[in-house]
Amino acid sequence: MWVIFQKSDGRIVSASADSEIEMSKEAALKEVVPGVVGAKDVSDYDAIQVKDLEQFRNMTRAVSRGMARVRTTTAGKQDLVDDSPDSSVLFITTNAEQFHPVDNVPLIPADGASFLVVTLQKQNEKGEALSRKTIDTDVIWLRTDHGFLREDADEPREKGDIRSVKLVSGTARFRIYSGTERRLATVQMLTTNPELQAGGLRVEFI
Repeated sequence: MWVIFQKSDGRIVSASADSEIEMSKEAALKEVVPGVVGAKDVSDYDAIQVKDLEQFRNMTRAVSRGMARVRTTTAGKQDLVDDSPDSSVLFITTNAEQFHPVDNVPLIPADGASFLVVTLQKQNEKGEALSRKTIDTDVIWLRTDHGFLREDADEPREKGDIRSVKLVSGTARFRIYSGTERRLATVQMLTTNPELQAGGLRVEFI
């Protein structure tokens, strides 16, 4: 199989058909490039022969998003590279001591003063914590339909409710305070990072 890429930036655009009879590079370019959207000249493209078909199949999503490339090392070796951002998820925990017996929702008194500390930890798809100082610094926007969201500090720097927290090396904490009525509160967590699944949390005021 021949993987076709742009000479200018190495971006992979397509590949030749996988067949028992391998065509030449020139034939692969002439066959594939005319079908590439926006392709103007075959000479703007090159190809690399790939024997590990599974490797290329695993990059299908990256190819479709324009994030797969052929990278040439200083030694002249060419490799397939997936430049897609790492998919990640926010792992959410609390310091709750009481839970509903049916759905395990955390419980706190509806007295307007009790609170839970919520901890957010950014993790990769394998469940491993991501703690890079300059990368894992996403801003997580917060919304709740009941109760109050505040900094995790007895004397917070920011008085009153908060609307967001920023991950520091992949971690952040905040508090949800109960209201004075029995309610089931839902805290939403949102982010502008399309590769980060933020999720949410429910807390019952009893």
